[in-house]
Amino acid sequence: GTASSASMRKFSCVTLSTKQVNIRTLVSYERWQVPTDAVMFITAKGIRICVSPDQKWVRAAMKKIDERRAAK
Repeated sequence: GTASSASMRKFSCVTLSTKQVNIRTLVSYERWQVPTDAVMFITAKGIRICVSPDQKWVRAAMKKIDERRAAK
């Protein structure tokens, strides 16, 4: 089979991590509403981490990533 965007969808945020992640290691994020409201961060190594969007550091990390994207 070929790697398509459909295969990416098998990653979904079922469990949320409560650990704070180093913002510098994060390269992007996706917002999720299903099956739970969450933010999926993707690290430089391709690791996906799901977290609750209610946490203060999560909002700060999303803002940092947006700023980095805008700077490019």
